Amino acid sequence: MKKCMGTLLAVLLIGTSILTGCGSKPASGTEAQKETAAAVKESEGKDVSEAPVTEEKATFDDDITMYVHVKVGGALDVRARVVAEYLSKELGTNVTVENIAGAGGVTCVSQMLAQPHSEYDLLFAGVSVFTSCPLFTQTTYSLNDFRPLAPVDAEHFGLFVCKDQTGMETFDDVVSYAADHEVIYGSGGTGNVTQLYQASLYKKLGMNASTLAHDGAVQGITNLMGGHNVITMAGLETARTYVESGDIIPVLTFDSEPYEGYEGYLVPSVLDVGGSEDNTYQGMMFVSCLAGVDDAHALAMETALRKVLADPACIEDLKKVGLSEVPDLTSDELVDYINTEITVIENIIETIK
Repeated sequence: MKKCMGTLLAVLLIGTSILTGCGSKPASGTEAQKETAAAVKESEGKDVSEAPVTEEKATFDDDITMYVHVKVGGALDVRARVVAEYLSKELGTNVTVENIAGAGGVTCVSQMLAQPHSEYDLLFAGVSVFTSCPLFTQTTYSLNDFRPLAPVDAEHFGLFVCKDQTGMETFDDVVSYAADHEVIYGSGGTGNVTQLYQASLYKKLGMNASTLAHDGAVQGITNLMGGHNVITMAGLETARTYVESGDIIPVLTFDSEPYEGYEGYLVPSVLDVGGSEDNTYQGMMFVSCLAGVDDAHALAMETALRKVLADPACIEDLKKVGLSEVPDLTSDELVDYINTEITVIENIIETIK
C-alpha cells in the first residue's frame, strides 16, 4: 500500500511540474525522474493512516423552538427555560421556549408536528404525552414520530392534605374519612397519570373516590387549601414551598421507599399504606427531536444536551426550579422506560374499570 501511495504521489508531482511553468523551463526527463524518485523515497517512509482527519461538525443556522405542553410557570416550563438557555450557548443558536397547553400535552405535540418552525425543533415533555394521553385521547402522533435524546428530571410524587380545612394529618385520616364520605381528590383529570395512579390506589383500598380536575399541580394545591378537594397529588418539589410554609401536609409518597426530604416529616411510601408495586410511580421529563432529523444533527443535539446536563452551573440553576435528579439513562434506555410505562398504564386502566 505504501509503495502504491508513493507511486501515485510521484505521478501527481510529475503532472504538477509539467503544468506549473511559472516562467521557467519544464524539467527534462532525467530531472523529472530524479524528482519522482526522491518523492517516492520520501513517501515510503510515511504511514498514510497518520494523516489528520477533519471531522465536519453539524451546525445550526436556524433558531430552534423547544415546545412545552404546559403553561408558563409549570414544572416542565421552568426546567425547559433553564435547559434552553444553556443549550443555546452550546449549539451556537437561539433556543426559545414555546408553551402550548391543552389536553394533557396532545395539543402541543400535534401542533408541533403539524407546523414545526424548524426541522431541528425540540419537544420538552413528560412521559404521559406518550403513555396515558394516547390511551384516553385520539392522537395523531406516537413515540415513533420522535427521537428521544436525553432525560432531564425524574420527578417524585406524593399526596397532600390541608389540616386547616379537614383536620387531617395522615393518610390513615383520609382512609378513616372515606369510610363515611366520598373522597374528592385533585388530579389533572380523567386519563392523566395523577388521576390514574390515585384511582388505582383508592380502589385497591376500597375507598369511594372521585376526582376534581385541575390545570396544573399548583392549582390542585390551591384547591386543597381552599377546601375544594380532600387530597391532591403533586410533585414533591412542586409542593415543597407549601409544605415548608405549613399550608399543606405530605401524607404519602409514590416512591417505593419513605421520603425524608421534608424537614420534620418522614413521609410513608405507598407500599407502607397497603399499596403494591403497581401503585409506585416516578415521572420523567425528557427532550426529543423529530424522528426525521439526520443522524449528525440529532447526535449533535444529544451531545450538547448531555453536556449541558453535566454542567454544575446548569444543575444548580435547575435545582432552584425544582430539579430532583437527572436520570442516568441512554436514549435507548429512555425509550424502553417509556414503553414499559405504557404497559403499566394499560394494566392500571384494566384495574380501575
